Amino acid sequence: MKKISAEEFDQLSLHGKGSSSPLYNALLNMKPGDAMIIHKSEWHVKYPPTKVMNKVERKYGFQFERGALADRSGWAVKRVK
Repeated sequence: MKKISAEEFDQLSLHGKGSSSPLYNALLNMKPGDAMIIHKSEWHVKYPPTKVMNKVERKYGFQFERGALADRSGWAVKRVK
């Protein structure tokens, strides 16, 4: 075990409850106009990230513009609303 300070704890990226993943948390933290790229090399599950985006849109009322990159190396996402 390792003892850490309160400041170090605040800097940690914790998993959270339920089905939260790093992508799910990143989508929730996006402001309108923010955008990101998800590389296929970083995506290790069988379903596409659009499935997570659809869930966030239904549950929280966000809207995303999204699509595959031209070279098919990943996906681009932009929060619209």
